[in-house]
Amino acid sequence: MDVGLEQLLNSFAEAHGQYTLARLELALHHPAKPAPPVVGGIAESYEGDLRARWPEIETQLEDALAFVDRLERGRRRRRAPDRALRTYARMLRELDRSVRAIRWALTVGETGYDI
Repeated sequence: MDVGLEQLLNSFAEAHGQYTLARLELALHHPAKPAPPVVGGIAESYEGDLRARWPEIETQLEDALAFVDRLERGRRRRRAPDRALRTYARMLRELDRSVRAIRWALTVGETGYDI
C-alpha cells in the first residue's frame, strides 16, 4: 500500500476513534433521542478491502451528516447551548475531511497516478 494512503488511513482511524467517543457522549446526554448513526471503521488496511468497503463508509457518513444537520437546526430554534452536540458535530466534520481525503487518494490511485 502506498505510504500516503497509509498516512491518510491512520488519520482516519484517529478521527474515527474521536467520532465514536463523541457519538457515545451525545447519546448519553440525550437518551430520549435517537442515537447518532454509526460510521464504520476499517479493521484491515488492505487496499482491496478498503476499496470494497469505502462506499458503505461514505454512505454511513452522509447519514451522520444529515443527522447532525437536523439536530443543529433544532438547537438553533431553541438557542440552547449543547456542548455534546458541538463536540459531536466537530468530530463528525473532522471524520468527513478524512473520508474525503481517502476518497481522493483512492480515485487518484485508480487513474494510475502515484499518490
